[in-house]
Amino acid sequence: MGKTPTRRSFLASTTGLGLILATGTAPAFIREAGASKMRKVTFMLPWLFVGGHAFEFVAQKQGWKKRGLDVAIARGYGSGAACKTISAGKAMFGEASYGVMVNGVSKGLDVVAIGAKLQRSPIAISCRKDSGIKTVKDLEGKHLVQAAASGDTVMFPGFARAAEIDKAKIKQTIVHPSKLISTVVNKQADCTGTYYVSNAATLASKTPSIHFLYADFGLQTLDLGLITRSDMIKNDPELVQQMVDGAMEGLKLQILEPEKALDIMIEAKPELKTRPRNVWLIHAGNTNALSLGPAVKEHGLGYMLPDDQKRTRDVVIKYMEAKNVPPTDKLFTNKFAGNIKLSASEWDMAVKNNAKFDPSKG
Repeated sequence: MGKTPTRRSFLASTTGLGLILATGTAPAFIREAGASKMRKVTFMLPWLFVGGHAFEFVAQKQGWKKRGLDVAIARGYGSGAACKTISAGKAMFGEASYGVMVNGVSKGLDVVAIGAKLQRSPIAISCRKDSGIKTVKDLEGKHLVQAAASGDTVMFPGFARAAEIDKAKIKQTIVHPSKLISTVVNKQADCTGTYYVSNAATLASKTPSIHFLYADFGLQTLDLGLITRSDMIKNDPELVQQMVDGAMEGLKLQILEPEKALDIMIEAKPELKTRPRNVWLIHAGNTNALSLGPAVKEHGLGYMLPDDQKRTRDVVIKYMEAKNVPPTDKLFTNKFAGNIKLSASEWDMAVKNNAKFDPSKG
């Protein structure tokens, strides 16, 4: 301090800098000081961690991360709960059933669909085969368990109307999501509300089952997909774009390489190692099969055809008797979707590899 530096001391003090300039590598403390902070983002799933959510963990590790986003993924408690949580500002983004979302918006929630994961609805009622249920009419007189805020529960009155069954003749019990499968397997109930992409596969892995998809009875909608609030779209469109693109990159990997996507999910959630891997892959396969459709082939992942948007809105109005439903352009936006595409060869591979999981194929 206070002394004029000599040539030797100056060279000694700048040698490190010279090495940095020569090698292009800075010590950790310099890299940290010069690096921009990762932006923290909160994301809520619609359900428990299942194989069809592997793409979000791929996005967390790759697509979102490379865009400077540190995304915390929280488990969900049903699509209705996810919509309420995001509308209330307690999470920034999430995934939910779009039929449930539209119904929620009609009741005052502020959520918007920004990129569909599923082009076809997976909502179902799944029953043990030994319950004697063979047709949807056989649900009358049987015991059905459902989770309070799940999409199948919210839309069940509409399903009953569409399937022409008497809802009053079905015993309905609300249980915790973790109890749905065990209650049916243990024969404390005959059926459970399910999603074909998640707990329907889990039930089928434990006991022979029969599934009634809501879509087969007229309740075909765009379904699980990304959502956020309208003010997020208005005030931070760049972040919304980053979230959609990162997620769809993850979905592309899940569709083309489900084993790799599942490995990334298990790496993030090591407790999943104890669960049967084949069930996780069925979850992912079922999800992939319902994710493929004309909109994706032509426009890219996440894109929602206007006719599908309208049909989703119409189903909610007709079968859920929703009032004051905003027009489709207030419910759905393609502003951020469609950037991530499948090439012609990738599309052919995706259809071939996931055909066995498609419920419409038998």
